[in-house]
Amino acid sequence: MMPTGLLWAIAALLILLRVVWWLAANDKICKGTSTHDASEPIDLANCPSVVAAFALSGADGGACYLLDHAASAAVAELVASGALSAQTDGDEAWISVGEPLNLASDDAMLVDMLSARMSRSRNGSEVVDSGTLAHHPPRMMWWLRYRQAVARRSRAASITEARSAFGVLIGITAVAGLIGVVGLTIGARSVISAVTSLDPLALRLWWLVLGIAGGRIALDALRTSVESSDMLTGAGRQLVLRLAHQRDQLSGAIDPTHGLGDSADTALATAVGLPTRVARQLPLFSSRREPLMWSDYSGSPRLIRMHRNWRPGEGAHPRSALMGGLCAALVGVAVRRLLERVASSEWYTSLLQEASPAVSDTERLLLIGQQVALVSLVGGIALAVIGFIDLFARRSVEGVVIDVRLPEERTAPQKLRAFLTGAGHDGVAIVEMTVERSTLGTTQTFVVDARAAAPIGAEVTIEHTALLRRVRWVAPRGTSGAARPADSTLMP
Repeated sequence: MMPTGLLWAIAALLILLRVVWWLAANDKICKGTSTHDASEPIDLANCPSVVAAFALSGADGGACYLLDHAASAAVAELVASGALSAQTDGDEAWISVGEPLNLASDDAMLVDMLSARMSRSRNGSEVVDSGTLAHHPPRMMWWLRYRQAVARRSRAASITEARSAFGVLIGITAVAGLIGVVGLTIGARSVISAVTSLDPLALRLWWLVLGIAGGRIALDALRTSVESSDMLTGAGRQLVLRLAHQRDQLSGAIDPTHGLGDSADTALATAVGLPTRVARQLPLFSSRREPLMWSDYSGSPRLIRMHRNWRPGEGAHPRSALMGGLCAALVGVAVRRLLERVASSEWYTSLLQEASPAVSDTERLLLIGQQVALVSLVGGIALAVIGFIDLFARRSVEGVVIDVRLPEERTAPQKLRAFLTGAGHDGVAIVEMTVERSTLGTTQTFVVDARAAAPIGAEVTIEHTALLRRVRWVAPRGTSGAARPADSTLMP
């Protein structure tokens, strides 16, 4: 079924909404300027750590974001104040409720969230440990409400104010959400009708596609409207200057091994992005798919966005992709040939002459089976072509390693990636190594084995295949001081 004029108009509207959302989310339009002059300087000692992280993230003149480690800094501050009690052992921490009196709204939300996860008794009290928090992080809606609570606290202190893009993003959310609901409703009803009647022609796939696209745009605009809803005031910019100076001082006083209770400045050090054990002891992971982190590679601390845009088959060996694609294509050809022989057989022809309802249903099933086999055939050919290209095509990336971590294998795509990259098959752990590219100032994440991964801060050159990004080797460059990696990598 070809799309009608109405469907083309809705598709064009969704594309326009997506473009406006991208421009607003990247401060290309509706950035706004502060209308508040600088007021009385804000005392750093009276600035909550979570608000400090919120303000410092807008130091480049863009939107203020709540960083992933800000909640851990807030917990450290509550431990210092006695609202929470903590016991630590290495990288583990056990948190219990102390005396939560007169808490701000965001602190109260943190305490309630921690209390809801307390299930283990230790020394006669209910506690929650870092392992529980790592495997049961707060969901996205909780994080959105928490960010809004922090923003209200920051606005009350005249540190930030609402951005002009907020209304635009809410409008995009409403329009795209309405299109998504209508499209998904029509599409779902057509799917039910096609399944019950075994008639693939009853499917309204265009409505289903537009509904999914509208829902995705609405969710992205809603998340962006909350995450980047604030900008710095004049007083906020003065506070950021002092926070940046304080960050330089703390970098020489706070050790990476400092944890809860090790220093009075631990909460602030965690809030401004200095590496402390608090972030590992309290892994309050955000729902962001592209986390923000600090980088000193350019000579001064700045906030960058870590892109983890995983593509299907990423990290797979080119030969495996080539052979897997050919196998899938052969299966598709064999199934289609089999169904064609059944359709042309004398037995099936005699059944068609009976013209019973069961025979017509069988005919529809054969047609559906042939279409499914065609998908396997086309997909297999595409995968084989990609694998063949990767046998010869290479790309090199130069930059500095800013993050190395184990992948979180929780969802089906993450487990599939681990399987395709051979994670654990040869006894070597697979890690995600994020590199800030020296020429573009952007980040890119690669999947490598632990023996080939360079340490954080090392300047490296990475050679990988062009399409599936299978890392062939990682080598230090310049005078970064990085140790030469082991000879064994993912690519023999």
